[in-house]
Amino acid sequence: MEKTKKIAGKNQKTAYLFILPSMIVLTVFVFIPLVSAFVISMMNMDLYMKDITFAGIGNYLKMFQDARVLNATKNTLIFTVIEVPVQILLALVLTMFMQKNTKLHKFLRASFYIPYVCSMTAISILWSMLLNSNSGMLAYLLKKIGIVMPNLMSDPTYAMAVIIMVTVWRNFGYTLTIITAATLDIPYSLYEAADLDGATGLKKFLYITIPSIKQTIGFCAVTTFILAFQAFDQIYVMTGGGPQHKTETLVSYIYDRGFKTEHDLGYASAISVYLFIIIAIITVCMRKYISRKEEQA
Repeated sequence: MEKTKKIAGKNQKTAYLFILPSMIVLTVFVFIPLVSAFVISMMNMDLYMKDITFAGIGNYLKMFQDARVLNATKNTLIFTVIEVPVQILLALVLTMFMQKNTKLHKFLRASFYIPYVCSMTAISILWSMLLNSNSGMLAYLLKKIGIVMPNLMSDPTYAMAVIIMVTVWRNFGYTLTIITAATLDIPYSLYEAADLDGATGLKKFLYITIPSIKQTIGFCAVTTFILAFQAFDQIYVMTGGGPQHKTETLVSYIYDRGFKTEHDLGYASAISVYLFIIIAIITVCMRKYISRKEEQA
């Protein structure tokens, strides 16, 4: 009995040693910046750390009177509500045709995953060049058949749609890989039984595949949602938050106020805390909803 306790204690110490590097990384890059952002949000502080004064909740009061914060929140929600479902739906549709673990399907999955490995900045530059109405390849091809291509990234009507399209194109390979991996664990006997009952491919996907990977879809929904709320690179590179602030999200506005125009770190930190609270609340609600649905199933 005593020997068993010693072994258990030794295993516990070993486990702590294994998680120690992760805890150090989380502390340095997550917890400390989060606390620092909250502290700075209570200060009047510029980028050069001059004339620092205590502001209390002044930055938060100013934030709720700022029309650009409201606009950025609305744009962030529009971007997220459209981008997340489209990305997951596209991954599910492609999964339906790539469930088999053949060489062709492995090659296709790897091909779809390649954009996700590439930097979002590089992807955004590439698409900016392709969609340029003056010198882009798409504009050139359309011109050959007599169609004049509008400047999509400078048009308030199309700019957000272009940002969403580029984001989905770059990220859906990640979701596809995770969902496809989950489908490979589904017992093949379920599909054989469905074949005996005369079920079509679509019915097998809807009534066997989808219910079997609900947890994976829920995980993808939560992680994709968090990433969508933090969208910045593609917006900064392709539109800079314009035209007319139509693509300005909370993260791009934080960057603009903190590092580009007014250099107001206190105010930018207050918006950062506001963004963190929104993400935390919606993430918790999503997890609770998904867990409840899984329990009911």
